[in-house]
Amino acid sequence: MLSLGKVKKLVKSKLKENHPERYTHTLGVVKMAAKLAKIYGVDKKKAMIAAYMHDFCKFDEEVYIKSLLNEEDKKECEEYPVLYHSYGSAAYYKTFVGNDKDIYNAIRNHVWGRLNMSRLEEIILISDYTEENRIYKSCIECREILLKGEFYKAIYESVKFTIEYIEKHNKKTHPIQLEVLKYYEGLCDL
Repeated sequence: MLSLGKVKKLVKSKLKENHPERYTHTLGVVKMAAKLAKIYGVDKKKAMIAAYMHDFCKFDEEVYIKSLLNEEDKKECEEYPVLYHSYGSAAYYKTFVGNDKDIYNAIRNHVWGRLNMSRLEEIILISDYTEENRIYKSCIECREILLKGEFYKAIYESVKFTIEYIEKHNKKTHPIQLEVLKYYEGLCDL
C-alpha cells in the first residue's frame, strides 16, 4: 500500500492545478475525516487515505473509469451515473494504491452509503457532505448536527437532503438510498 504521504502527493498532483476547487474540497474532507476518526476511534491514517482518494476519478473520462470497473458496476453506473466517480476512485485505489477493504468500501460508498457500513464508511460519507468548504444550507445544517455529536442524525439528514436534491432535479433515486435513509432514521428515533 502507498504511504499516506504518497497518496497525498498523488491527489495533489492530479487535482491542485487542474481542479483547485475539488482539491480544496478534498482537503476539507481529509480534515473532517481525521477529526471524526479521532472522536470515534477509527484509524486516522486509513480515514485520511480514504478521504484523499474519495473523488480521485471525479474528472476522469467515463471510458477510462469503465476500464477500471467490472461488468456489474458498469451497469449500475450506467443507471446511476453519479456513481462513476466513486466506483472508479475505489477501483483505482484497489488497483494502484492499496488493498484495504474498509478503505475501498469507504471510497466506493461515499455518495450515499449502504446498509451495514463500517464506521470508516460512515465517516467518509458524512465528511464529504459536511466538510468546512461546503456552504449549501443543507450541508451547514448537517455540519452543525454532526458537531453537536449527533453522528447518526447527521448521516440521516445528509441522505435525506441528497434524495430531495435528486428528486428536485428529476433524477432517479437509488433503492439503496431509501434503505439507508430508513436505517438511520431508526437509529435517530425520529
